[in-house]
Amino acid sequence: MKFYILTATFIIFLVKGGYSQSKEERLDKIMKEYHHFNMFDGTVLVAENGKIIYKSAFGLANREWNIANTIDTKFMLGSVSKPLTAMLMLIQVQKGLVDLDKTIVDYLPQFAGKPGAKITIQQLLSHTSGMPNYDITKDFFPRISRQNFTREEYIKVFCDSALAFEPGTQYHYSSWGYFTLGYIMEQVTGKSYAQLMKEEIFDKLGMENSGSYFHTQIVSKRATGYDYSFGGYTSSDFRDQSNTMGTGDLYSTIEDLYKFHMAISNHTLINKDLTNKMLTPMLPMPMWYGFGWFNRSFKFSHTDSVLANFHLGMTDGFLSFMLRIPSTNSLVVILCNSSPTDFFGIVGNLTKVIYDKPVHLKKPIHKLMEKLISERGAEHAVEEYKKIKADTANYYVDWISMNFLSEQLLTLKRYNDARVLGENNALEFSNKDLVNLTMADIYFALKQYQKAKEFYKKALDITPNYQEAIRKLKELEDD
Repeated sequence: MKFYILTATFIIFLVKGGYSQSKEERLDKIMKEYHHFNMFDGTVLVAENGKIIYKSAFGLANREWNIANTIDTKFMLGSVSKPLTAMLMLIQVQKGLVDLDKTIVDYLPQFAGKPGAKITIQQLLSHTSGMPNYDITKDFFPRISRQNFTREEYIKVFCDSALAFEPGTQYHYSSWGYFTLGYIMEQVTGKSYAQLMKEEIFDKLGMENSGSYFHTQIVSKRATGYDYSFGGYTSSDFRDQSNTMGTGDLYSTIEDLYKFHMAISNHTLINKDLTNKMLTPMLPMPMWYGFGWFNRSFKFSHTDSVLANFHLGMTDGFLSFMLRIPSTNSLVVILCNSSPTDFFGIVGNLTKVIYDKPVHLKKPIHKLMEKLISERGAEHAVEEYKKIKADTANYYVDWISMNFLSEQLLTLKRYNDARVLGENNALEFSNKDLVNLTMADIYFALKQYQKAKEFYKKALDITPNYQEAIRKLKELEDD
């Protein structure tokens, strides 16, 4: 069919060796194609050997007023705030105000007798505390996420929660853990998290376009967050930032994050010993997380990988990804205000250019699926998907984006379309816990509870400590 045949104008094919283009030109061509594919609106920066070799901006910062993104546009970082929170805590450790081996209750007496009392600071930093994430709470979005809390009130939301495992024995990502770190710093210093971050990091590094955001603030040149939707964009949902302190409330720019990267490389804020601890995994498997960073091999092609520090962030229409490569003092950072997108694919292709590897940028199937679902429904789209996926020379599949489409259909209460696409995704990406969870949620919405149980269990077979799946399965079994 003509509407999905890929013409040569949609392909970048760079032959290995002998490039006629500079790295800057190659990087720019890649990002222009992603923007053309309707997969990137935001800013991007690439540095090699400590020097910026490319930076640019794409798309709109505000769609209502048709205002373009620029290099100094400010974006919400989501969980890329966590590397900054970890650095701020290590500064307090270096000052002697906090001990990595001391426990939560040593700093927050209200945790006495609570399940998390014996968790240490370094276990919070490395997500090895066993403290659950907010997804164990039914209807966290939007029932709790939209509420305004004092620090003490929000701590009470989760301090009685059972631990997922004995602290220090396993990995489990916990935004609540990082909120707790922020609160501890406020208690030991007598200053707010926002003030500490400004004084200890932003001011010292000249990060003049960064800050801690609260929704009543007016922040000049701050982008608006949008979600891709069928047929266009929607404005992102609201979240009260009082429950994201330390976990995802920061905003910044690509150039400010470059300054942060260089400060890590040059030990500007903390000494070499603490830097090494920060960038060393607490547990070797499965995520290789240190203090605020994933520290592991980053695979950027079928045959190539490099040891890197990286973090992803997603929050209410924003997506961010920061990748550091210590061996060459290189950096790739993307800040995006249209979500979601294939962040690993984008960053991987930019990394290929750093290492003079060929880039063959294929057309994303999920963008075609968006169009087909919007025009003719999910059944027709899935039939076309089965044909198109065989054209691996021209098309590629991103499972995260495909799953997001089924999540969108579920949110829109287009339950039959969600089921059709979800079932296809469950067959195609059966080893992905999130895909199985989404399929279970769809069956739950359709009141097909036995099938919902089956897929919650499949998600748990892949990730036994998947707290959201555990909670939802328990609710079904208790009914």
